[in-house]
Amino acid sequence: MCRGDAFRWDASCLHPPIDLPCCPMSSITSPPIVRDDTPDLSQIGQARAIPIDPATSRLLGSITYDREHGFNLEWDSKEAFKDWLDNEQTTQSIELRPSKIEHGSALYTTNQIFRCARNGTGGLKPYQKKTTRERKIKSKRIASGCPCLVQIKTYPHTGIVLGKYISNHSHAIGMENLKFIQM
Repeated sequence: MCRGDAFRWDASCLHPPIDLPCCPMSSITSPPIVRDDTPDLSQIGQARAIPIDPATSRLLGSITYDREHGFNLEWDSKEAFKDWLDNEQTTQSIELRPSKIEHGSALYTTNQIFRCARNGTGGLKPYQKKTTRERKIKSKRIASGCPCLVQIKTYPHTGIVLGKYISNHSHAIGMENLKFIQM
């Protein structure tokens, strides 16, 4: 007897093979159905993948896009930027520290942000003070933070470094700020 609920075939099922789910023998005698609507796995993604040229691309994050959207400073190399940064810190009597480094994609290599040291760079620390002593020199951090920052980006196809600089401070700079910077 052929039992459809258990999908088992035994000798009592001697009817001619037909496509019924209760007789697995029927699938052996009929030829397999070949479907040709399945995609060729070697071709997937190749039709949609357009090679990106970082030198001419206008996509978000490319050098062309960044020049058009606020990156108004340009240096020939990372060393030229470091020289400019050292000069800016010396003339303004401020300290700009690296705050965030993001590694890029095909369009840019790195995106780095430098923040004013009076703003802080890493958030609040979980440290609990052990004593109630006051410091002779107050903390350099400002509770409301400092909006000053320098953002730079490097690109894979060129040595040019693009940057933008927000030079506004929420504190005094110059001689009044010297006691808060690291020499």
